[in-house]
Formats: sequence, C-alpha cells, structure tokens
Amino acid sequence: MTYFGEPDQFIPDTCVLGTDGIDWNSIASAGAMSAFCGIMAGFVLAGLVTVIGQKNPPGGDGHASRGLKLFLPCFIGLATASYLYALTSGELVCTRAITEQLFSGAILAADALIVIVALAWLLPAYDRNKHGEVRFFRGLIQFAAQFSMLMVIVSADGFNNSVLQRQVDGWATKLEVGVGVTFMAVVLIVWWIPLPPAPPVPGPLPPGLTFDRWPAYWRDEILLNGRVQVAARTAVAVGGLLAVAGGSVVGIAWEHWTTMEPWLAYTLSGVTLVLPALAITTAVRAAPRA
Repeated sequence: MTYFGEPDQFIPDTCVLGTDGIDWNSIASAGAMSAFCGIMAGFVLAGLVTVIGQKNPPGGDGHASRGLKLFLPCFIGLATASYLYALTSGELVCTRAITEQLFSGAILAADALIVIVALAWLLPAYDRNKHGEVRFFRGLIQFAAQFSMLMVIVSADGFNNSVLQRQVDGWATKLEVGVGVTFMAVVLIVWWIPLPPAPPVPGPLPPGLTFDRWPAYWRDEILLNGRVQVAARTAVAVGGLLAVAGGSVVGIAWEHWTTMEPWLAYTLSGVTLVLPALAITTAVRAAPRA
C-alpha cells in the first residue's frame, strides 16, 4: 500500500508554486510559444512557395536557391519546436517542462536567425538591392544573431538555477557566460571580416561566363554557395539533435525528475548553448554581401 506523499505517489507540479528556485512558469508560456513558432513556420512556408513558384530575374536563380536551402531546415525546425512547445503545455512535471523548453528554445533561437539570412538572399534573387537593402539586412542579421546568442546564454543560466535550486557552482556560470560571449565575438568577426579576393581562373571558364564576371561568380557560386551548404547542413544537424533530445525528455517517467545531478544540468545547458551557437555562426557566415 502507498500513501499520498511517498516517493512512488505522483504529485502534479505545474510550476505555479514558485518553490525550489523556480521563478518561471514554462508550462503556462508553452502554448503561446507553440503558436509563435507555428506562425513563423507559416511565414517560412510562404517564402518557400515564393521561391519555388515565381520566376527570378536573369542571374537570380543562384541566389534564390541559396535562400531555399536555408528555408527548408528552418521550416522543419520551427514546426518541430511548435510541436514540442505544445507537448510542454500539457505537462504536469515542472522540472521536465523546464528541460523540454530548454531544447525547444534552442531550436527557435537558431532558426529565427537563419530565417532572416534566407530572406536576405531573396533580395538579390529578385533584384531588390538597388537602395542598400542587402546592407540593411546584414545589419539586421548581426543584431538578431547577437540577440539570439544572448537569449541562449540567459536560457542556459536560468535552467541551471531552476533545476539546481540556485545552488550553481561559480565556475559553471563563468564558463557558460565565457563560452557564450566568445561565440558572440566570433559571430561579430565572421560578419565583419571581408571576403577574400577571387583567385585566378583555375581553367576554362564555365559556358557563358566572361573574365570580368569571374570575381562575382566565384564569390556567389563557389565561396558563398559553399558557406550556405555548410549553414544548411549545420541547421539540419543541430535541429535534429535538439528535436530528438527534446522529444526523448517527454518520455522519461516522472520519478526521474525529482532531482537532477549538477553534472547533468551543466551538460544539458552547455549542449543547448553550443549547438545553436554553431548554427548561428555558420548562418551569419553564409549571409549575402552588398
């Protein structure tokens, strides 16, 4: 026979008590966050339809294809984040809900930035760069990237303080902030540093290409196209890993969430800091140039 309050008796905790260092209701916010991710996924779908369905001006196909490569993983990632947030809205275990939202938020932070980079590629694709639009979007990309990095740092630190009841080791906080600030500096550097000059023509030019157009061709079709490929694959890998981890958390039984070991909390917060930071860095590196 079991009695109410014994370890094998489930007691719902929906984060409404504000105890044990938890000062944020992840369950109450999950419904709104799910809708927000769903709306963003809808905008991304509209961008996909635009790229696929409309004819580009001469020379715009390559730029549109780069935007398409970035839109596709974002659509899947945002739809997955919306689904994971929806699962969190039905939680009855507060610590598990906080952990689920940690992974969902990491997906959102990365994909929100990648969407802006994909939109920036549509400007040259549809000949919308006659008044400095790409330069403006590059500034917006830098602002969004730094804000996304700040959010994942705050999220990781808040997670540690919540699940460890504000008994976080000082070295862990310093390491977390140090890694985050380092990534913020790297994002600024890869955004600011100019592209290398075009190398000499390696051999016969592609059909229809002249020597005076070689530098632009090398910049867009070889250098930046390669960077977009890396950014898209990184987005798929990061989104997939975070989605699998977040989905796995949902299935872990409630009795495993009464306490969390510090090493596990630090590992989870570190993973959800580094993985979106990698996706953000590669996306900023793949942004178009004015």
